[in-house]
Amino acid sequence: MCKRLKWSYHYGLTRHLISLAQTNAIDYKVDIYPYYGSDASAAISAGHDVKHALFGPGIEASHSYERTHTDSLQAAAALLYAYVLSSMVS
Repeated sequence: MCKRLKWSYHYGLTRHLISLAQTNAIDYKVDIYPYYGSDASAAISAGHDVKHALFGPGIEASHSYERTHTDSLQAAAALLYAYVLSSMVS
């Protein structure tokens, strides 16, 4: 049985980010954090109608002794750069 997540991110914007990563040969992984909230989640919960997605560098042990790799930071920066230069999602 598929459980609906409390906060779902905008499917079209998420697909757009994935497409940008693929087009620009940016290494990426898609993951689901069912109990994680973000500023976008809070905005949706408050009733705002906005397109929202979440991306960033992969980390280990969030909110403690966090570890990541420079490749992950570079990939997140490259995706942000590609997104800023891309067309808006309709």
